[in-house]
Amino acid sequence: MTTVDEVGAAELNRTLLAEERGVIIDFWGTWCQPCRTMRPHLERLAESHAEDWRLVAVHVEEHPDLVDRYQVTTTPTLVFVRAGDEVHRITGAVPMGTVEQAMFTES
Repeated sequence: MTTVDEVGAAELNRTLLAEERGVIIDFWGTWCQPCRTMRPHLERLAESHAEDWRLVAVHVEEHPDLVDRYQVTTTPTLVFVRAGDEVHRITGAVPMGTVEQAMFTES
């Protein structure tokens, strides 16, 4: 199973500029039970779609600048980015089928 890279603002900016695939940003917190429950499932989903998507994580308490930048108001929040533009967003705990569907039906 792939490990999710924990990123701050500088790393996220580099990733978004360099990555040709889409990037899913997982805004989470260690105290957030749904976040911890979803993480292994997200990792498996990202691994199975690695040719199209890269998964990174932002701890909301450690990076409030990114929370503000992406206007995150709840955890978990998944932000789907392609070519620097947000194409989809999912807030709250959802079934992995919903996440997978979002990977292929971008808004």
